[in-house]
This record gives sequence, C-alpha cells and structure tokens, in this order.
Amino acid sequence: MPTGNTWIMDEATRNKLLKRYKTQVASATSTICATLAVTPLENVKTRMQTHNFPNLVQCVRYLWRTEGPRGYVAGALPPLASVTAVRVVNFSTYNGAKHRISDFFQQVTGESPLDVYNQPGSSPTVSSVVTFTSAGLFAGLITSPLACPFELAKNVVQTSVLVSNRAQAAPGAIGDPSLRSKPRLGTIEAIRQIVQRYGVRGLYTGFHLHALRDTLGSGLYFGVYETVKQLAAKELGPDKSPFGGPMIAGAICSTVPWFCTYPLDTRKTRAQSVLLGKTKEVGEASAAVAKSSMYKGLSIILIRTGVNNMILLSMFEYIKMRINDLD
Repeated sequence: MPTGNTWIMDEATRNKLLKRYKTQVASATSTICATLAVTPLENVKTRMQTHNFPNLVQCVRYLWRTEGPRGYVAGALPPLASVTAVRVVNFSTYNGAKHRISDFFQQVTGESPLDVYNQPGSSPTVSSVVTFTSAGLFAGLITSPLACPFELAKNVVQTSVLVSNRAQAAPGAIGDPSLRSKPRLGTIEAIRQIVQRYGVRGLYTGFHLHALRDTLGSGLYFGVYETVKQLAAKELGPDKSPFGGPMIAGAICSTVPWFCTYPLDTRKTRAQSVLLGKTKEVGEASAAVAKSSMYKGLSIILIRTGVNNMILLSMFEYIKMRINDLD
C-alpha cells in the first residue's frame, strides 16, 4: 500500500471495528441527529420551567420578540457534545448490564430473559421487564455525574437573558423589548463564571435531583422501550423494519418517564438556571416562579421527547441492523 494511504483502513478491519463498537457508533450518530432536530423545543421547555409564562404560545412569542431566532438555538452546543457522550455511555452501560443481569437470572432459574426476548413472537415476562428496568436504573445512575455539569451549563446559557437582572425575573419581563439586545453568555464563559462564583461544586448544583431523575427515568425508559418493542414486533409479525416497532416504542418510552420525573426536572432546572443572576436578586428570580406549576412546560417536553426518541431509537436500530449485515 502506498505511504500516503497508511491511515486508510481496509474494509475488513473497518467492519470488524464497527461490529465491535456498534452500540457506541449507533448511539452517537442517532443522538446527534435527534438532538439537532429538537433543540428549539428544548429551549422553549427550559423557559417555561424557569419563568411563569401563562401558556406555551406566549413563551414562543417571548422568544421571538425579545431574543430573536438565536433564542431557539441557544445552548445547542452543550447538548450536542454532552448528550452524545452521555448517551454513548448510557447505552453502552445498559447493554453490558442487561447481559449480566440476564446471566444472573439464567443461573438462578435456568432460563435467560434475553434468549426468550429474542425469540420471534415472544411476549414480555416478569424476568425480562426486571432485567431491562434494572439495567436502565444502573445506566442512569452511572451517567449522572457526567451529564449534570453539561446540562447545568445548557440551562444557564438558555436562560441567561431572562434572569440577568431583577426586571427580568418579574412577571412583566416578557413585555420588555430591551431584552433582545442583552448579551448572552457562551457555554465556556458560563462554566467559568459558575466555577469562579461557587467553585467546582457549583457545576453540580441540583445534582441530587439530577441523579434521581436520570436513574428513575432511565430505568423506566429502557423497561418501557424493550417491552413495547417486543409487543409491537409480535403484533407486526415478521416485519423487522427499525422504523416500525422501535419508532412506536420510542414515542411511548419517552413520554412515560417524564410524567413520573418532570417535577424533579423542573426543580433542578430552576435551581440551576439562576446561578448567574445578580447575587442579591437570585432569590427574587426563584420566587418569581415558585408558585407556578411543577408541570410547567410538560406539553412541550412531551412533543420534544416524543420526536427526539422516535428519531433516536429508530435510527439506532437501523444503524445496528446495517452494521450487523456487514461482512
């Protein structure tokens, strides 16, 4: 092979690596596509949680009138970089954990939940649901320390205009046209200011809420996903399209956990988003939303997470299927 091509990988080696790391490749690629697709909805959700907007329409109008188009994409970099890394770790941890838990069940009962699950036309069993949910709980707990600082930075960046002074913490903030010209923090600058003001521990503000949300959410997410996918595959018959069962399961598994964990997410978001408000006014910013519902913004999160996971999980299964078909 010519010297200039020494870094070019031959097909057999490439396929071998893809098969070895198919979970990581599939989860990273699908996460990037899904995250970019729902970034505007994520921004609206964060504003709804951190300010007492009367309704979704007024929040969307506020964003356009006071922050312009940039308000819909603010904080896009942290989710794109961090969510991809977190998702890869989450899916990889889950994949390893479910096999270990399945092996344990096999040792105790003589039957592997995964073997039963992979049989065409099979139905969910108690052992399979426990396997998937337990593996998901473990994966969520493991990824929480990695995800928390990046999600905190995203929340601060997205709401930096809204909570930058006392007037913007008040209910009349949405009618203030001067907000469009307010400078917005960048991700790196937000992290620098948080560390400067609160130390490294500041990056883990609300971590207990974050860890609880991710642990419970991840357990429900994978438990519901695998169960619904199995039921959908049974009803759809031999159709193995990744855009059938996985897409249906993705829409359902993404909404169920949020109904259970959304109040935790709201409390976490409110605690994180006011970190860089003026010190004496942080309390006022918090009080401005304290009486509003803990389910503020739930409608937009259900739309966002439904679209996100339909894209994410159908692409994830499709990429894995294509890698499995490689020679």
